[in-house]
Amino acid sequence: MTVNHSSTLTIEYFQSYIQLVMNSRELSLEEATQFIDQFFFSGDLLVYGTETKNNFELAINSFK
Repeated sequence: MTVNHSSTLTIEYFQSYIQLVMNSRELSLEEATQFIDQFFFSGDLLVYGTETKNNFELAINSFK
């Protein structure tokens, strides 16, 4: 997936992406967040900035 480094990714973006990963790979929320951390963020949640990291965490919490 190509991501523009200059824009902040939204909570809604991550909600959709998390749901897609959970459904397509048949993963739990915890497994999906680990997968996204490794493959989307390359192990560095700050790679796309603080706001994007915060939105990712808020999206995770919206599933709980």
